[in-house]
Amino acid sequence: MIRIKAGKNKEKIVQGLLTLLGTYGVCCLGNHAGLTAASFSVVSIPLAATVFWLLSRTGKNLEAVPEGRGRRRRIIFAAAASFLFSVTMLAGYQLQVNKMTESGFLGKGLLLLRAVCLSVAVFPFANLLFEGFEKAGEWKPRAEGTRWKYGKVFGISALLIFVCLVPVWLAYYPIIMSYDFHRQINEAVKGFAWFWPYQPLAHTWVIWLFLQLGYLVGDIQTGMACMALFQMLVYSLAMSYAVVFLYRIIGKKWTVAAGILYFGVFPLNSVMAVCTTKDVLFSVLFLLFVLLLAERFFFAAGRKLLWLDLLLIVEGSLMMQFRNNCFYAVAVFGIVWFLFAARKEKLRVLLLCVLLLAGGKAMEAGIRAALGTTLGTAKVEMFSVPIQQFARVGYYHGEEMDPETRALLNSYVPEEDWKDYNPPIADSTKTSVGVTTFAEAWDGHYAQLFQDWLKIGMRYPNEYIDAFLELTRGYWFLDDRSYAECLGYGMEGRMGTIYTYNSSAIVDGPEIAHESKFPWLEEQLEKIVSANVYYNWPVIGVVFKCAFYFWGLFLTLTAFFYLKKRRQALFTMFPVLYMATMLLGPVVQMRYIFPVMVTLPILISLLFAGREDSSAVS
Repeated sequence: MIRIKAGKNKEKIVQGLLTLLGTYGVCCLGNHAGLTAASFSVVSIPLAATVFWLLSRTGKNLEAVPEGRGRRRRIIFAAAASFLFSVTMLAGYQLQVNKMTESGFLGKGLLLLRAVCLSVAVFPFANLLFEGFEKAGEWKPRAEGTRWKYGKVFGISALLIFVCLVPVWLAYYPIIMSYDFHRQINEAVKGFAWFWPYQPLAHTWVIWLFLQLGYLVGDIQTGMACMALFQMLVYSLAMSYAVVFLYRIIGKKWTVAAGILYFGVFPLNSVMAVCTTKDVLFSVLFLLFVLLLAERFFFAAGRKLLWLDLLLIVEGSLMMQFRNNCFYAVAVFGIVWFLFAARKEKLRVLLLCVLLLAGGKAMEAGIRAALGTTLGTAKVEMFSVPIQQFARVGYYHGEEMDPETRALLNSYVPEEDWKDYNPPIADSTKTSVGVTTFAEAWDGHYAQLFQDWLKIGMRYPNEYIDAFLELTRGYWFLDDRSYAECLGYGMEGRMGTIYTYNSSAIVDGPEIAHESKFPWLEEQLEKIVSANVYYNWPVIGVVFKCAFYFWGLFLTLTAFFYLKKRRQALFTMFPVLYMATMLLGPVVQMRYIFPVMVTLPILISLLFAGREDSSAVS
């Protein structure tokens, strides 16, 4: 009895110490978020009681998990996820409030140490999450009577999603002409020779096609309205295929209704569907590629496999025409797929991936030849991260650095651009570099560039780290606002979460007018996508954040590894690798995460597909 009592006392002492660490971590988070003296607030007392209770309940929960690898595996995965989440929250608030993380080895060490403390308080929630993953992996749908025919589900879903989009189209009639539309419409007016690969040539051609339709009917506004209807149609068809896939996997009729509501009514999806940005058609093609890949991974066999491979090559080649960075994601995924494919599949996988990449390049060359454009690509796009790193060093240390370093930095990013450094977006600095120093210092001088980049980085490592974190913060920090405010926001400027301003002016020509046919709905949607009113919505506001989808993708992949669903994990690597390419981009915006938004439900559904040896998904 004495030993038992001593053992229980020891557990209580450990739990008490963990409670203090977890409470300290939460208070540190409050301090970083701008809550004055959170660590000394009387609120920390009930907070500590709550942390103690959560840890106690979690301990009992873990005792019910079988001894050995099951319990240990749960603890390791939950602890790792808790720590990563804690690091992102602490670093994110430091950047958002203080414009920088704590510098030096001491500063970064304190950040990691506080993240360990905060992760203690986060751990009970992470444990519940992984417990949920286990239940999802063991879930088996019960029969609901007669299953709907997939063709019927597809047709009804496509029709209802399209109908849901019609009021949004009328609200933003003829189409949302924002982002790079001003550049592309003028290239379309001038002709094929003026098409610049700064934007995908295939997408500029689509704009040209509907411009010609407008000329044909005598009203270019009608041409753009037809472009919106075309996007709505292909979007509806692709999303209805996704709804069918969800129904096939989960087997519940409510998934059909949920899919229609998500793809057709959720404001971020419905507004994006009527926007002229290339990301709409790319997201449709991205989703289709993922769905075809899913068919190949989990359902195809025999001759169907051959036809799917051919379809993947054609569809994937077209997909890569709408996003240059997608080629790199496909290439790396091909390598990963080949390495982890079964021995009997390796040759086929290798051939498929080589033909896919070759098809993408061949289609690109064919489009350029058909259009007759000789304009080169904007190589400066590849250097958004180092440009921001150089600019940040100049912004914070330009006045104090020695003349030699100052001159070296100026040779890459001009001094006049240092003061205009905008942490969450590289576009203005990148554009200036593209017309000033790029040809002499960047393009083709990669060995010297790397040497000088490393030299400056060794002197100012914190600025390099923070420049990258600031440029990507919107992807990993759940309370981030920079992705929706980097160029301002509000009903007047219409540049919040989704840009809805009109940039349709044609040089020496008319402007394509925006004439809302449903002003009330436009005003309500503008409150969300321009004024960002969801900031004030508790709980549900998080689904309007880019980071929500980034974390959803990361946790889904983690769940597959945790459940040892290797095939699902390998399949999920493609969207994860594509997401990784976005970390090297010039800014975080909702349109960039749109492919992940429409694909994530498909990936999550595979959690409910049963164990690795399931007959449905194997």
